[in-house]
Amino acid sequence: LGGDLFYAATLAASAPFPSYFATLRGNGARLFGFADAGTCVSTGGGGASPIGCPAWSGILRSSRLAAGLGVSAGTPMGRFEATYAVPLRYGPRDARKSVQFGFGFSFG
Repeated sequence: LGGDLFYAATLAASAPFPSYFATLRGNGARLFGFADAGTCVSTGGGGASPIGCPAWSGILRSSRLAAGLGVSAGTPMGRFEATYAVPLRYGPRDARKSVQFGFGFSFG
């Protein structure tokens, strides 16, 4: 497990709720969509390129991908977020959770 080359990338977009959800829109709730990609690989051993990084095909083969939708809203205590994600590319030992809830606090 682990490695010495890691990357993570996210593409996200958000929008306010449509006007027919007046209460949610008025309270600042937003809809968002996202796509995530990333991996963690070892650069040592066989298959390394002359500069010490694994071949690009190895990095791409080990990459994981997911896409999803969510709702976020600000509350007096912090930000609440609920997301639903679909793993598009995963490994045989990867933990897969589709639904997640989060609560963020702001300090300062």
